[in-house]
Amino acid sequence: MRTDKDINSPTSVFIRVYPWLIAIFVVCFAFRAHCADDYKSVLIFTNGDSIRVRLPLTDVTGKVRAKEMSPDGFGIPIAPSKVLLGTNDYIEWQIGYDIPNTNSPSIVPQLKFQRNGETKYGHELSKIIFEAVRLGILTTNDLISEIQKLEKIPTNEFEESRPVQIETSTNSANGFQSAVERLPQFTKVTSHGSVQIQLKQKQRAVGYQAMVYVCLPMNQVLDATGNLRKSSPAKSKETVCYDFNRDNAALILDIIDAFGIASQQHNEDIRQILGKILELSCETSGAGK
Repeated sequence: MRTDKDINSPTSVFIRVYPWLIAIFVVCFAFRAHCADDYKSVLIFTNGDSIRVRLPLTDVTGKVRAKEMSPDGFGIPIAPSKVLLGTNDYIEWQIGYDIPNTNSPSIVPQLKFQRNGETKYGHELSKIIFEAVRLGILTTNDLISEIQKLEKIPTNEFEESRPVQIETSTNSANGFQSAVERLPQFTKVTSHGSVQIQLKQKQRAVGYQAMVYVCLPMNQVLDATGNLRKSSPAKSKETVCYDFNRDNAALILDIIDAFGIASQQHNEDIRQILGKILELSCETSGAGK
């Protein structure tokens, strides 16, 4: 048992711990940890008459990577902090359109739909389209036209339906036979960037799935101040931005088209999302009258 004498002793240490102090420490620690990784998040927000997308430049293991252009169109991954990022380089963004929760800052919570009994929320591309209609970058007629176009795509034209070709060599060295796997890739190149559809092996299932990538030239991305980024190696945890506006609105439609021909599931999802955005737009227009 501790006595008053023990407390007053110069060799004793007595620390009083308050529960509220522990709570503040835990919250602050969690906030700092969140902020430390915040640069990895893809942020989508309006900036005047534009939709600004903020992308991490140095998160080489995430959905956004820096690449060097190559003749085959696949690009060569590069270490952004060790090379001079210039006109021959671009940012590859594996863009999505939905998410099963509301944890991301780049969602549209009112864009909620069902897929195979699971609730999904509009995310990334969905937010870009939603804001594009709200700002007048895209019109409701654009969305109606896209829905009609996607409805007419035959099943055999989906990239996910294209066969994967395996070429084997008749010659073998030391008992090993070579084989080459050829995966189809669709690419549309524009003056504002390109859109790619690549087949990748499913991580949690058997088979392949189509992934859509938006490729943005480094000479068209912006730095943190909103100016065109100068050619230089990337700084630690650097982020860059890209603006969608009336001048490059066609690129948004190209991304929609890419998902429309990627797979039947993507096609159905995108049409459902476009329909939801049309409904919300009509409700907003009606409320404003």
